Amino acid sequence: MPLSDYHERFAAVYDLFYARRDVATEARFAADLLGLRGGRHVLDFGCGTGAHVLAFGALGIKATGFDRSEAMIAQARAKVALPDSAAVTFADGTLASFCHGLNGVCFDGVVSFFNVLNCIETPREMVEDLTLLRSRLAPGAKMLIDVWNGAAVFVNEPRPDVKHYRNPDDPQRETVRITVPDLDRVNQCCALRYRVLDLDRRTGSFTEFESVHRLRFLTPVQYRHLFELAELAIVDEFPKGRPQTPVTEDEWYISYLVRRDA
Repeated sequence: MPLSDYHERFAAVYDLFYARRDVATEARFAADLLGLRGGRHVLDFGCGTGAHVLAFGALGIKATGFDRSEAMIAQARAKVALPDSAAVTFADGTLASFCHGLNGVCFDGVVSFFNVLNCIETPREMVEDLTLLRSRLAPGAKMLIDVWNGAAVFVNEPRPDVKHYRNPDDPQRETVRITVPDLDRVNQCCALRYRVLDLDRRTGSFTEFESVHRLRFLTPVQYRHLFELAELAIVDEFPKGRPQTPVTEDEWYISYLVRRDA
């Protein structure tokens, strides 16, 4: 996905869009699956504005957030109180440069929420990034990765959607997000075309911008092949939030728990 799709204006409303997400519960769930405890170090690949990274830090787990978007990372860093900054860090740029800059440091676990893998443009690049992540994973350590289920996309294709958001800190402002999906079945891609309007009820004025997010969705058998090519062993494949449950075409989101064996 082009970095321009995560420009500064989209990053500024990102937290508003996901304010109802139970990040603390998701962090505890991931920590349990990955076997993370206090003192362990987790990487959040595609961390956005850093909510899960901070939630891991609150659990006493050292956490690093990485995202290609400088605007997202700027928002994440703004949330970090100085006394807590030693346990929580953020980085942007390319994944290759980030991994190289770690100077041999390995993580005790990796998470990737928000279907970040689907934002990578080609399956070949997906394998390259998974291989890089594997190289920074301690032997025997695991990754938890959320993805779109391509089988579900084919059966229940995405529809246009309109959502309204109110900022509790400024009740006179309302943000409207209009999403129009453009599905390409042949190439297994979906362009989510966002139009975001920020309304000021005090003045009756509004501002707006557009952003296009291109997602490549794969079927479960294709994801399994990616992990095999990246030399990651699949521990579990399940509908998001329900370990050890078979995946069906009715489940839009799949989670993969994978492990570096050597």
